[in-house]
Amino acid sequence: MKKILLLSFFLPLICLGQTSLLPHIGLSALPSNTDPICSIPVYTGEMDTSGYSIGSPVNDFTLYTTSGDSIRLRDILASGKPVLLVGGNYTCPIFRQKIDELNDITNYYSGQLQVYLIYGVEAHPIVDPSPYSGFVWTTSQNNNEGVLYEQPDTYAERLELIDSLRANYAIVPEILVDGPCNQWWQNFGPAPNNAYLIDTNGIVRAKQGWFQRPPENMWCEIDSLLGTNSGNCTTVGNNGFFDFSLTDADSTVYGFPTDVLAVHGVLHNLSSTDNVEINISKQFVNIPVDWSTALCGDICYAPSVNATTVTIGPSDSLNFTFYFYTGANADSGYVKVRFKNANATVNTINQRFFGITTEALGINEQNFSSINIYPNPAVGSTTISADNHSGKNYFLYDHSGGLVSNGKLAYKTELQLNRLSKGFYYLKIEDVSKAFKIIKN
Repeated sequence: MKKILLLSFFLPLICLGQTSLLPHIGLSALPSNTDPICSIPVYTGEMDTSGYSIGSPVNDFTLYTTSGDSIRLRDILASGKPVLLVGGNYTCPIFRQKIDELNDITNYYSGQLQVYLIYGVEAHPIVDPSPYSGFVWTTSQNNNEGVLYEQPDTYAERLELIDSLRANYAIVPEILVDGPCNQWWQNFGPAPNNAYLIDTNGIVRAKQGWFQRPPENMWCEIDSLLGTNSGNCTTVGNNGFFDFSLTDADSTVYGFPTDVLAVHGVLHNLSSTDNVEINISKQFVNIPVDWSTALCGDICYAPSVNATTVTIGPSDSLNFTFYFYTGANADSGYVKVRFKNANATVNTINQRFFGITTEALGINEQNFSSINIYPNPAVGSTTISADNHSGKNYFLYDHSGGLVSNGKLAYKTELQLNRLSKGFYYLKIEDVSKAFKIIKN
């Protein structure tokens, strides 16, 4: 009897010893709400090559839920179930597009697979530079959807952003919060929406630099590991054809110096039975020396990326955005982009995109000691304090230059924003050579 008791006592320890986890990199205690977020380095490399590779062990880690409960990877794996870890953050539009599928995977494999969302560094904050470009890169989708948040300065502010995410999206998997010094983000790969499928030995069985980016399919990877048949692992050919159309009025976009200008379109797969693979490349770039441009399709790329390939499923569509990052002076530029079917070169479309900035409204941010705008960002209203400009006319423009409000300044003027959509606006004051950016949250 004693021998049996000893065997059952040591069995959990034997199971734990079988894992191949690398040394612990996580937290040793729950962070304080006031703990500052450490400096975030800029990473412009490939998401697929960062972090751990397939077949390699990962580091053990401890992170905390939003309610303060500790979760350690070693203990999770000891339960005998593999783990799916998916990185995410509110300001990443690609992550937001994948929430429904992440929820579906979590629900379908409940009891067989443990799924965690690892919440970390913001990809596209306002004011602060993006860690994936080194400059402010808010994206037009975030502007349109009102997802306008700064990079958190403290652990508590990161928790508040998760609350904001949950207020607008149902999140099924448990959320683990990366530590103030972003240990998970840095070790598992500085990426906004990567994914790891880890077996019970702590070995990477599948890795995606971007979660569920076609043609990669995490359903297939999980079914293979668990021996299940979800019905969501389907294989089709790549012989589809596509077309491209603009969703904006035309291919020319206007703005002010230092603005990020965007032209929007959509790629359509015309086949109902096959995928289509499309090579997208900048073929001719004629822009001022202080401008840069970027492609944004299934994911958004840094300006240094001049070509990519996307895959679109049967009868599906993919939104495409071309960005101009403009300089300090009024100027113009254009770029020719080629969309080429990787399997049928006859199916090729060339599209020119034009960007134009003008000083007609004197738009260029600058601080003037006699003019203060607070709060900014604002929700319902903001106050303009302009000591030396009482009686002067003011004009409020949206990001495309359209007039949305005007009036005369008093010593202090309350500017109502309730009826305006979330996004960026510019305030121009009569006889003032510069203008001021107002952010509506």
